[in-house]
Amino acid sequence: MVKDKLVIRREEVNLERDITTEKLDSGANLDLFYELEVRDKNGKLISKRKGRSKSLLRNFALMLRGLMAGNIAGVISKSTWNTKVTVKATDGTTFDYPHLPSYTEDENAPSAMEASALERVDEYGVVVGTGSTAVTRDDYKLESQVPDGFADGQLVHGKTTVEDVNGDPPSSVFRIIRTFTNEGSTTISIYEIGLIVKAQNKYVLIARDVLDTAQDVPAGATLTVRYIFKVTA
Repeated sequence: MVKDKLVIRREEVNLERDITTEKLDSGANLDLFYELEVRDKNGKLISKRKGRSKSLLRNFALMLRGLMAGNIAGVISKSTWNTKVTVKATDGTTFDYPHLPSYTEDENAPSAMEASALERVDEYGVVVGTGSTAVTRDDYKLESQVPDGFADGQLVHGKTTVEDVNGDPPSSVFRIIRTFTNEGSTTISIYEIGLIVKAQNKYVLIARDVLDTAQDVPAGATLTVRYIFKVTA
């Protein structure tokens, strides 16, 4: 006597995996690239390299989630539910984000995610350093950031420019650019680059990349770093 068999069709079974634990495919439509260009004091090109950034950090994911989950005060619209996230600043302190109450004068309103630092400002914008320790998702500062200045071991920081979104279909692209000048008398070897944003008068590292080999910046030379965000639809 043959017993009835229980037959389960494949399409009746939910085979979805937990994407929080599964390694996701790298074919997502958000990409981040970097370019480094060194020129001597006469503008002659010394070296140029580019690569794909693999190092958008946990801070970036937290801030993006915080902005999407609620309004600028960190609550769901027309409710009192708190959607703030805890972000770690470059000084090692943590703070709730977003928390941006309205201001009567626009110029006094705090920034939400500003990268456009002015000249001689090294607290945020595109930054560079000499540290070579591997990147981790929880990095909140460069290992050894090069400060602004004219002395040996320092670089004069130009303005960080955030360009408009451009690109031919199906791509949308924008670049964040900064030029550094070595006014000292010795070569500076750059091993790490990063992007720090200003948020609620705090400074937050959202990307850090460690180069395979050092990028030397001789005395009198300039280093231009470009972070390139690309979305493909």
